[in-house]
Amino acid sequence: MQQLLDFPDYVERTERIRQRGQEKLTFDVDESGIEWTVRDVIEELRLLVDGKATMDLEEFIEGIREQGRRLQRGV
Repeated sequence: MQQLLDFPDYVERTERIRQRGQEKLTFDVDESGIEWTVRDVIEELRLLVDGKATMDLEEFIEGIREQGRRLQRGV
């Protein structure tokens, strides 16, 4: 059976790993804002799909097209 470390020893041994996990990687940096736009468009599409039963088909399709245009403008 392995003995458990006390908390200060555990923190001392794992802190470097924890800090490394907090560092931003190059591909995590999104100065363009496109990641936010994509997440927002996905959420809007979910709302459209959830509300489809209460809309007419043309309104639903126009909502989908508008989200597509937002993505194209964001790129």
